[in-house]
Amino acid sequence: MVTETAAICAYLADAFPQSGLAPPPGDRLRAPYYRWLFFSAGPFEAAASNKVLGFVVPPERERMMSYGNFAKTISTLEAAISAADYLVGNRFSAADLYVGAQIGFGMMFGTRERRPAFERYWQRLSARPAYTRATKLDDEKAAELKKAAG
Repeated sequence: MVTETAAICAYLADAFPQSGLAPPPGDRLRAPYYRWLFFSAGPFEAAASNKVLGFVVPPERERMMSYGNFAKTISTLEAAISAADYLVGNRFSAADLYVGAQIGFGMMFGTRERRPAFERYWQRLSARPAYTRATKLDDEKAAELKKAAG
């Protein structure tokens, strides 16, 4: 069983190549696709979790961490989403799906900074028709479960 969200995204994008959510194997864009998908799952998630918990890496130990420090990690992500509309080849991919969800939901719950670049990126992603359809399905299911619970 696979439980890691980034791995699930990568698997589904490859299992359904017609979706266009991943560059095909052998494509030069495959490396940046993996980079951003797993940057978000690893260094970004670790840095954000440590920040929420109040843990600060001592400067002399930053090289021991997968992310260095929180400021560098956030700046790296901000630069990536500011360079183009999407992270890989200027086309929406599973990397945008995962990174965008972390940014969007983090801002919604106050665990991520509301930087202008993050706001613009999330607005682009959440305006996609697929996001609108998925949100509608989620809302309908939540209402159904609430009604069943009484």
